[in-house]
Amino acid sequence: MEHAVTHPYQDPRNSVTERVADLLARMSVEEKAGLLFHHVIGIGDRPAPAGRTAEEMMSESQMSHFNLLGSGSPRQMADLHNHVQQLAADTRLGIPVTLSTDPRHAFTDNPGTAMLAGPFSQWPESLGLAAVGDADLVRRYADTVRREYLAVGLRVALHPQIDLARGGPGGGAGRARRGGAPPTRPTTGRPHNAL
Repeated sequence: MEHAVTHPYQDPRNSVTERVADLLARMSVEEKAGLLFHHVIGIGDRPAPAGRTAEEMMSESQMSHFNLLGSGSPRQMADLHNHVQQLAADTRLGIPVTLSTDPRHAFTDNPGTAMLAGPFSQWPESLGLAAVGDADLVRRYADTVRREYLAVGLRVALHPQIDLARGGPGGGAGRARRGGAPPTRPTTGRPHNAL
């Protein structure tokens, strides 16, 4: 369904500042609060791994940012993206949904930190890419990930950028502590995860 431009925030000819100011003035407190949450949703036979579906969170809590847990075929993932975007377009303000993901190009499955590659290309874990010491390889990895994510509607990569932690049970710090190089030498590159 095509939606007409009826408000200044919907007109791309206006500056970002003008569009944001207009949109914020039109939003209810509940709609603003909904933008502050980033909850997990699923795909296929597990659409609500945390108890509520995207549809429920959009209609009941005005949420619009979701981390996609689980995997499907590229077609299933693109269809899910298109479905939630249509639901978002039909809301009062038509604010698009942002779908994010934890790393999906791994050999391991550790929900919340990384998922098996599934339909995506398979690459070494972050620690492995760092250990190789090849900035061009990391750039190729980043570009490949960017293109694959965009093709299925994922717009935010929740990938670790740098981990200088010295302890704790978490993903990067724990892996580095258990056998990788000590996390005392940060990368000289400028990691970037904007898609």
